[in-house]
Amino acid sequence: MYFRAKIIFGLNALTGKTIEYGSAVGPWNYTNAESFIRYTVSKNYTIFGWELGNELSGKGIGTSISARQYAYDVAAMKDIVYKAYEKIDPKPLIIAPGGFFDANWFKEFVTKSNTSLEVVSHHIYNLGPGVDEHLVDKILNPLYLDGEAHTFANLKNVLASSGTSATSWVGESGGAYNSGRHLVSDSFVYSFWYLDQLGMSATFDTKTYCRQSLIGGNYGLLNTTNFTPNPDYYRY
Repeated sequence: MYFRAKIIFGLNALTGKTIEYGSAVGPWNYTNAESFIRYTVSKNYTIFGWELGNELSGKGIGTSISARQYAYDVAAMKDIVYKAYEKIDPKPLIIAPGGFFDANWFKEFVTKSNTSLEVVSHHIYNLGPGVDEHLVDKILNPLYLDGEAHTFANLKNVLASSGTSATSWVGESGGAYNSGRHLVSDSFVYSFWYLDQLGMSATFDTKTYCRQSLIGGNYGLLNTTNFTPNPDYYRY
């Protein structure tokens, strides 16, 4: 048995920007990104998609970019990708923003990115920090798990109301952030959270669910020491 990987690169959306009062302002400097994209084309590498930014939506993690500016930056990314792949089909997917869902921010972003965006990606860590001693209680509580349904439902409504053809992806999700918790996120009990998430995402028309991570942290699908599969590997 073997698996064929589909490669997606995340590009630094902060290049060229200045940080002012917790917000990154100014246009994206795509010079380095464009050079890298053209290099992959020259090598005939097959790239499934290009994603701009990481956790910069809404209030962001560390800093944020306004929905309006992000839409301009995504349009610039699509332009350089499509020029680089002018004679190549199929072209890679244009993916963004790879951040946590904020209804107002996402609505403005998706509306303004209507002709540029092909995948709207968001991150989910609905179990809170890995150090939480009540992590197992949350995993085994259906009412708690159901609380994340509003994110999926609201994003689905945003896409429907904007008229975009872009689809929804969970671009990153590990349940509990900061690498999860040993003997919880790398054990059988985590399957209750994971299977619930997969079912919920499918219910609300999510097309792809990317698990954090293959190798790395206590929420990895493989043991970081000997690379043997953790229980969730068999549900992926």
